[in-house]
Amino acid sequence: MTHDCDSYKELLAANALTALNAADARTLRTHLESCAACRLEMSGWEDTAALLALEPEPLEPAAQLRDRILASVRAEGRAQGSTEDYSGHSLEQPVPPEISPRDSKVLAFERPPRNVWSSFSNFGAIAAALVFVALIISLLVLWQQNRATQNELARLSTEMRQLGAQLDHERAVIALLTSPDAHMAKLAGTNVAPGAHAMLAYDKNGHAMLMAKGLPATPKGMAYQLWYIKDNHKMPGKVFTIDAAGNGILEDEIPTVARDKAVFAITLEPAGGVQVPTGSIYLLSAS
Repeated sequence: MTHDCDSYKELLAANALTALNAADARTLRTHLESCAACRLEMSGWEDTAALLALEPEPLEPAAQLRDRILASVRAEGRAQGSTEDYSGHSLEQPVPPEISPRDSKVLAFERPPRNVWSSFSNFGAIAAALVFVALIISLLVLWQQNRATQNELARLSTEMRQLGAQLDHERAVIALLTSPDAHMAKLAGTNVAPGAHAMLAYDKNGHAMLMAKGLPATPKGMAYQLWYIKDNHKMPGKVFTIDAAGNGILEDEIPTVARDKAVFAITLEPAGGVQVPTGSIYLLSAS
């Protein structure tokens, strides 16, 4: 998704919940026709919204709500239930004793019915708002889980590519070693890397592959470099990096003069490589 698509991100979730006005919906549809990345993310939002429809349970008012509302209405009715006759005396309208205030279903005439339904409407609006908030929270949680899953898949994909590349190199080394004209040289660690070792395989055409293990971690801006030494003449090879375990793989071409009875060495040099060795020798083959 490009930088131009950032302004449409907030519209995708609202569109999945059918919460856009007509103008914004038309604008988003026009953009989706020409943007494959946004269409893919829109599809994810629609799938998430479809799952949310199955999640929330309907909210209902408590069973005691109606009784509390009726009791409140009757109390106000009794307070206003007295009227005055033409002499100015108040006349009470008592509730018959055989009908208790709790069981009575008759409301005072002066109480407008719309206030009762207004109370129910207020509670219904609150319940609807709570359901909507729960939907939004659930949507955000699912979106975050989806993003985390995508990041994990990307990490696993990168690891698989790295393992595939390493496997290809190992197969190439095996193929090189099993060729009729293959040569192999072993490099041992020096006093600066006693636990390191390497193997260099090459054929008569000079095609070489190096596999090093146990090398120390390199400082920032530094890398290991392969050298071909013949009659004390040092010829530079390529540089290579290592992984967290100190393992590295290098594919190179040996100079013609170094294909017979040469000494191989590995030093620590600047990452771009040098023409003359300047660093300590970490690996060295037998002379």
